[in-house]
Amino acid sequence: MRFLPIALFAFVATDLSAQLPGTRLTVAVQVNSIAVRGDTSNVAYILSNSAGSQDSLFAFIVNAPARVSSIPRPQPDSVWMTDSLIHESEPAAFWSKLDLLAPSSSTAPIFFESVGIPGIVDEWVQGHWPIPTCCDDDPPGVGEDVFVTRTVQGKTAGVEPWPSDRSAQALLARLKTLTQASCASPLLWISDGTLCTQLVADLDAAEAYRASSAFAEARATMDLFSNRLNGSDPGTFAPGVTSQAFWLLKSNADIVKGTL
Repeated sequence: MRFLPIALFAFVATDLSAQLPGTRLTVAVQVNSIAVRGDTSNVAYILSNSAGSQDSLFAFIVNAPARVSSIPRPQPDSVWMTDSLIHESEPAAFWSKLDLLAPSSSTAPIFFESVGIPGIVDEWVQGHWPIPTCCDDDPPGVGEDVFVTRTVQGKTAGVEPWPSDRSAQALLARLKTLTQASCASPLLWISDGTLCTQLVADLDAAEAYRASSAFAEARATMDLFSNRLNGSDPGTFAPGVTSQAFWLLKSNADIVKGTL
């Protein structure tokens, strides 16, 4: 069974009451972990529907251009449905919470696996809304694409296909691009400008070491890059670093280090 995509979020709406049913919710999408084993990436999320939401969360979708290889049904599986396609042919990780996620509630971790490398992808969430019948006073417009009209789109860390060039030089350049995107608008996944400058400088230094065959120094610099993302307490992030930035950049730094 295929489903139409649903409404997502990671940003605060200013006037939920003025929005269409299905989009009147604010959902915090936390990346709980990213694990890379061989060519496969496993990404886990935790969803939290804010107290100010008017709609209960019904579905969460992550674009999966590398295609989903596994998407276990969350437990208890009697209240979840999963899929790996939307619109019949577009690859995505799709979760539908049939018993709904009410405002002020959070999910346990949900996850999927894909043969690919962690990257920046589109995400959507959709709140529950009653499907109008033929006799309702205000049915949706003819030809309404509820994927557009009943969703809010954002960005998150997900999985994209491996690049054709997997050399250390190419992967370092790619990580620099991801770091700069994480620091810049519209993402702003890292809000500390000084930290952003340090992270980019680390990657430039690692490339300079790599180019001169100083591989031990390059690996040490990648460790420094990753350590800058850590908070002072175990399991925490540095100030100004979101879960999306932490797991996206750390997982890619580990991949780069493995090539040096």
